[in-house]
Amino acid sequence: MQNKYIIKQGNSGELVEVLQELLNLKQDGVFGPQTKKAVIAFQQKHKLVADGIVGPMSWRKLNFNPEELFADTDIATSASWIKQYPLPDGEYVKQETHKEWIFLHHTAGRYNPYKCIDHWAKDQRGRVGTHYVIGGVPHNEDLSYISENGGKQDGVILQAIPDKYWGYHLGPVKSRNMHRGSISIEICSAGALEERNGKYYSWFGTEIHESQVARLETAYKGKKYDIKNEFFWSSRELIMKWANKENYDNKRCHMDEYDVWRVY
Repeated sequence: MQNKYIIKQGNSGELVEVLQELLNLKQDGVFGPQTKKAVIAFQQKHKLVADGIVGPMSWRKLNFNPEELFADTDIATSASWIKQYPLPDGEYVKQETHKEWIFLHHTAGRYNPYKCIDHWAKDQRGRVGTHYVIGGVPHNEDLSYISENGGKQDGVILQAIPDKYWGYHLGPVKSRNMHRGSISIEICSAGALEERNGKYYSWFGTEIHESQVARLETAYKGKKYDIKNEFFWSSRELIMKWANKENYDNKRCHMDEYDVWRVY
């Protein structure tokens, strides 16, 4: 099913009328050959992929957000569950790029998403960071009796970098295209666990409270245990929101063995 914010020849309706108005064309609401020709000329002028399909990058160059046309004031239908906590200017790359992948990372045990972003803002490594950070819980917290302090970051989603820009987040990966062509999500979790003598440990040796342990029905990368917190649901909702917003016609997301969702 095509995203309603992505239009091309053969579409019709109010959003096409808006496009035609922005391109100084006759506004009949029908995306025909002349509209496609004007779109391609606009895309060539602004150094976009000149395919005649109006997607996120074309809308941005047109200085119009198509979501505004269909939005209402009901906060339940908005993405208010994503909190803005931006990295300072200079701590990410202000270059608009098309996104083809979604990468999932996990922290080395840090559970507070605010502190994770603060760390990127203060370190000396340059423009390193992810678009989103999802909070977790302390490794020693009992989920049955979770404290207010321990649980208040669990599943919280912060946005550190605007979707249209990017930051370095893949470590020694040599392909700059993968850095700039991806949406990146940092999950405040230690990741897969190992069981030793009835106790569970992260990859860096920290013991995880048993109440946080998820026993996998099928081993993943040879691991039978992982951490179960609200970030699972937050990650899913965030990925589905982004994919629905950005995907082109008949594209889908797929998660492979390298923890990367690729948009097809």
